[in-house]
Amino acid sequence: MEINVIEAADGKLGHVELHNPITGEKARLIPEIGASLVDLQLICENKLIQLIHLPGSKSLAENDLYPSALLAPWVNRVRNGNYSFEGRNYQLPINESPLGNAIHGFLARKPFEISEKKCNNEYAEVTFQLNYHGDFKGYPFPFIFRLTYRLAKKGIFSVQFYCQNTGENKMPFACGWHPYFTIANCDLKHLEINFSPTLKYISDAQMIPMEEETVSINMPVRFSETTLDNVFKLDNKIQHLTELTDSQSKIRFFLRQNSIDFPFLVVFAPPSENCVAIEPMTGNTDAFNTGDGLTVLSPQEDFRSLVDIWIDKAKI
Repeated sequence: MEINVIEAADGKLGHVELHNPITGEKARLIPEIGASLVDLQLICENKLIQLIHLPGSKSLAENDLYPSALLAPWVNRVRNGNYSFEGRNYQLPINESPLGNAIHGFLARKPFEISEKKCNNEYAEVTFQLNYHGDFKGYPFPFIFRLTYRLAKKGIFSVQFYCQNTGENKMPFACGWHPYFTIANCDLKHLEINFSPTLKYISDAQMIPMEEETVSINMPVRFSETTLDNVFKLDNKIQHLTELTDSQSKIRFFLRQNSIDFPFLVVFAPPSENCVAIEPMTGNTDAFNTGDGLTVLSPQEDFRSLVDIWIDKAKI
């Protein structure tokens, strides 16, 4: 297994690549922009399959679809950017102007540094770290955040999320991940998804959940028949599987999360893009106000959890 660190033309850290030289499998990461995953190719039946899609025409740093973004220290939206915690009120910058919300935290475009690299015959792994000192407007709670990516020899790609409260007070916290997945650029109408939701949330005009309804969706959901852009509550499982299948190639993509740690999932297929956002989240949209899934970290307390990805051929 290999780890390649490639500098950009200006001498800054360009990208980091985890690589299996035997199979050709690889993952490419951009430390300067939220340690984002911009390329993931895993092998199926001796063919490399591209799994990451970057929708939209804007650059990664300006893309309002937030491809592969780390969502922290809040997920999705905070209504009007305003929340109260421990008896004090805070105002976040409004970065979703059309709806008047604070969206997706502030780590998605922050530069991360490499804190550790591990490489052996079984896997290649890199950890990125950001030390936040409490200076973002409206969020005066210092923390350390680490993202660890691992490409294993057996074709499993893993992402570990770690956050520790380094301040002297409790801090409100939520974490999520915003990748868009494809299966070798297949047509969206050939994709279908299977997961285990218990609730679906219906949003208001600000895209904030206003009600919940018990899910009665027949699985799998075919994107040729159904449009999805919802937050779902999942069954509590140590291993919850989301399966995305290309009905033509019969290739199946799997995302495994601990739905006790990540009890929420967004499924979203953007129009005119052959991809599906599958977003594990620790909290619901506007959790800073509703408390739905909000994590409160005491001083020195940490959160950590893992997401695994792999592909396989459907058994016919």
